[in-house]
Amino acid sequence: MKLKALAYVTREHKNETQLLVFTHRDYPEAGLQIPAGTVEEGEEIEHALFREIHEESGLTHNDLKLIRKLAVFESQEWGTIRHVFHLAITRPQKDSWDWLTNDYDNDEARARDERLVFCYRWESLKDKVDLAGNQGMWLDMIK
Repeated sequence: MKLKALAYVTREHKNETQLLVFTHRDYPEAGLQIPAGTVEEGEEIEHALFREIHEESGLTHNDLKLIRKLAVFESQEWGTIRHVFHLAITRPQKDSWDWLTNDYDNDEARARDERLVFCYRWESLKDKVDLAGNQGMWLDMIK
């Protein structure tokens, strides 16, 4: 089974809690998602969490505060064990931005992965947030 780290990143804005979400610019059929990814062999889960958030959004460890681990969920269907975390933004962020994934500093690392454009925005948790791939299963734990 592959280990996965999922990040519910929230902020307080205009008296409401908002969730950081993205869509794929070139693959809209992938649906609305949150930062998440695979834990590499030998990597600590929390390290993978912050690495994936950075690779997928540009946010750094300094931009975030880990609130708590929400769940560990094994999915036979997906062949994964998901570690689900809640994090909060610690610095002001734009309301929306586009991020070129895997924007590494060296050519070898950059060549490993397809570079995707993720279009980020904040969604109010007052509204129903319909995340792809069962990523929304734990949203009630942060509302």
